[in-house]
Amino acid sequence: MNRILKISKLLVPLFLLSLTSCTSNSGNSGDEQKQLSSKAEKRAVYERDESSYRIVSYNVGTFSKYMTNSTSMVADMMKEIEADAMILNELDKNNNRHNTDQLADFASYMDWNFYYAPAMKWNGGEYGNGAAYSKELKVLDKYVIALPKVTGSEDRSCVVIEFEDFVLAGTHLEVASETDRVKGVQTITERLTEKYGGGTKPVFICGDMNAEPSSETILEFEKDCKQLTPTKGTFPSSGGKNCIDFIFALNNTGAYAVTAADVLTSFKSGDVKKTSDHLPIYIDVTITKE
Repeated sequence: MNRILKISKLLVPLFLLSLTSCTSNSGNSGDEQKQLSSKAEKRAVYERDESSYRIVSYNVGTFSKYMTNSTSMVADMMKEIEADAMILNELDKNNNRHNTDQLADFASYMDWNFYYAPAMKWNGGEYGNGAAYSKELKVLDKYVIALPKVTGSEDRSCVVIEFEDFVLAGTHLEVASETDRVKGVQTITERLTEKYGGGTKPVFICGDMNAEPSSETILEFEKDCKQLTPTKGTFPSSGGKNCIDFIFALNNTGAYAVTAADVLTSFKSGDVKKTSDHLPIYIDVTITKE
């Protein structure tokens, strides 16, 4: 997306607004005050720098942990914060639990493009991870890194999307086996370093890692990556006591600057405690092209 173009588009309405203010003969009327107040209430809780990309990582819990279907509410929340791209964990695809393509449904609500990464065949269909992203983002490549189980309970996957300005990867690591989690980290970082290491495009790795900050899994990440999101609770969504969702940047890749990063705990358009058992996390990044 051309961020400079986006900023210039924003300046036009601001200029026109300033002309209107200068030619006004009096203060705001009661109706005008109400309109301004309404606009202020609709502003996102998490203000953003329009020159940055907003990336979100969210274990959506098959959109059904506490609600029958939270898809539209999650979409409303992502629209509210003006997200540009997302990694989504725990997605059903045409199985007996949810006989629909959940990622496609979500992307339809967002009017975004998407790419699904099946982790395994399950219950008559599939289960896995996915990426969804604005149609303004130019995709150069997309693929799946398979993470077969060793001692764990399930096969896992990592979805990878290479955009024009950055690379976005997303995974949901094994829940029952530290051995498989560490092996998964090694597989992901090795594959991404082989393809993008030494390049000019930053690589961001997101997801539910099923591991605490001091664990062997996260220490393995830190050998090749920098943690970008704060060490705050992301699970359960009702209290956020455990930090197990992260966004990392792969070392020795392109230049970037993080302008904001946090756990998303409050929305005006939905109840984040009901949409999933995890809380979403995000980063705002500006990309420096050399």
